[in-house]
Amino acid sequence: MERNYTFTGDFSPEAVAGVLSIEMILALIANGVVLVITIYQRKSWKQSSTVFFTSLILAHLVIMLVLPFTITSLAAREWIIGSTDEEKEGTCDFTAYILHYSGNIMYITVSLISIDRFLFIVKPHLHKRFMSPRVALVFVIIVWIATALFFSS
Repeated sequence: MERNYTFTGDFSPEAVAGVLSIEMILALIANGVVLVITIYQRKSWKQSSTVFFTSLILAHLVIMLVLPFTITSLAAREWIIGSTDEEKEGTCDFTAYILHYSGNIMYITVSLISIDRFLFIVKPHLHKRFMSPRVALVFVIIVWIATALFFSS
């Protein structure tokens, strides 16, 4: 295979799989609770920061969707998702793509949150004038699409 995503760390793959399993369960619970609370509080949707934080939560949940594949492979000490080598390579590549894609969405979204908070604190008149929830949603959509296009190559 051209690309080898084999775990080469000094730690036991089974131990890493166990830690990732605990992280996944806790992250699903925490992100799910925060997302449900955010959705049911209609007043919070009038703030641009809520849109950015929701995007951050969704990107993290996307990572949690593919993490079981990584955990399974770490526990088995090889990539076992797929019946042929081509299928295994395809699922491995897809999982790596989703992890990189969602990770970069999280990085960019944190940057957007920083810009939003900077404007809110340092330039409040500009924040009120330009940073509406609609503008925040447009930024989030652009980030998700541009990141997908960038990482599709």
